[in-house]
Amino acid sequence: MGIVRLEGEKILLRQMTYEDTDKIVEWRNNERVRSHFIYRENFTPEGHHHWIESMIHTGKAVQFIICEKCGIRPVGSVYFRDIDRVKKEAEYGIFLGEDDAAGKGYGTEAAKLAVEYAFSQMGLERLVLRVFTDNEAAIRSYKTAGFVKEAVLENVECSDGERKDMFFMSMEKEKRISFVIPCYRSEVTLPKVVKEIKETLHRMKEQGKSYDYEIILVNDCSPDDTFAVIQKLCGEDNKIKGVNLARNFGQHAALMAGFHQVNGDVVVCLDDDGQTPADEVDKLLEEIDNGSDVVYAKYEHKKHSAFRNFGSWVNEEMARVMLGKPRELYVSSYFAAKRFVVEEMKKYTNAYPYVIGLVLRTTKRISNVSVCHREREIGSSGYTFGKLLELWFNGFTAFSVKPLRLATAVGCMCSVCGFLYGIYTVIKKLVNPNVPMGFSSIMAAIVFMGGMMMMMLGLVGEYIGRMYISMNNSPQFVIRETINEEEW
Repeated sequence: MGIVRLEGEKILLRQMTYEDTDKIVEWRNNERVRSHFIYRENFTPEGHHHWIESMIHTGKAVQFIICEKCGIRPVGSVYFRDIDRVKKEAEYGIFLGEDDAAGKGYGTEAAKLAVEYAFSQMGLERLVLRVFTDNEAAIRSYKTAGFVKEAVLENVECSDGERKDMFFMSMEKEKRISFVIPCYRSEVTLPKVVKEIKETLHRMKEQGKSYDYEIILVNDCSPDDTFAVIQKLCGEDNKIKGVNLARNFGQHAALMAGFHQVNGDVVVCLDDDGQTPADEVDKLLEEIDNGSDVVYAKYEHKKHSAFRNFGSWVNEEMARVMLGKPRELYVSSYFAAKRFVVEEMKKYTNAYPYVIGLVLRTTKRISNVSVCHREREIGSSGYTFGKLLELWFNGFTAFSVKPLRLATAVGCMCSVCGFLYGIYTVIKKLVNPNVPMGFSSIMAAIVFMGGMMMMMLGLVGEYIGRMYISMNNSPQFVIRETINEEEW
């Protein structure tokens, strides 16, 4: 671990070194400090050196010295011990060795700095501690830092024979959620969607499920004032990021642009028109916590037009046949995914992204949860027939060779049929020389075979064209500007 220095308002934390041995021995033998430890034997320099060599140098513990910011006077220590890199867990401990340092808020500030470092830099996700039930000042400090009581450990025996009750306390790392919303013609609906997300997270916090969050709004070169609305929302809340694309790249490319901005542990994608219920995001997050890598919202009754529903059905069937999507799995534009899935999806740099295909090739731990689907309040779907057709082509040309295999099979079948028909014609002529060779049948065969050849050549050309575009490094998206990119 390199040199670490963490600064707060009143104190700073620096890494503990061998030069701090005398101070730590002095503090640990202070009767006030000693009384708060289970181990109460006389602390020695040799014992501290053994701690450094067996715990600090092996990565099993991390320890800081608490210093007053004014004068840099050392006043105590904070540490993490028994670090479990697999479980991402450690035990937290702190003591103020200088008697005049107590009651100044140093312990509370040190706890907040150390905890933030443990979660953000050490990669830990859970911290635990033990504290005597009569140490009220420490308990208040731990609660302020975010620790909660889990259990009471009764009659814990100390090294001097005294028995006392202890609280077992813990703290879970607050998960971060990144909401990614592609925006097109949504100047009216977008503020309502953002407001609903915030209200839902506030409600979940009151229920004991607290999440940090960011909202990434990707303007897909909307012709209305959508980006002006995004700018206003970003100005009101620095947890909202704005991404303005240089031209219209399509929903899936806009999603990929948003994925390159995320910082959350879980990424949630939803629509900008309010039809996808943001107030039911807790259902998706709960399924993620239960072990799914990706969770798609499933609508029992969709409020789309008949044309849009038909397009969704075609998309579902295409994904099933061409991409191997399980028949029972329902895919939609409203889904949640773990961070590693998104990171894998970002590795795809070709010009024609297809998010469903990227998900299916990344993981098989995909599930559904049922949510309501709302009526569109204003406007109509941005998916025209042409855009839907382009989306389908993206899907099967970028992630499947089955169309080429189908073309091969059809070509073989036509060849066999033509060969058999030729034999039949010859035999028929030999049996009855007076049978005329029909012009119409010949033309029908030519037209049929010519049509099949043109279709197959067109399909092969589609693949070759997309390969050419990819080789030319055509961009998935081009970002004109971003707002609040560095805020989180």
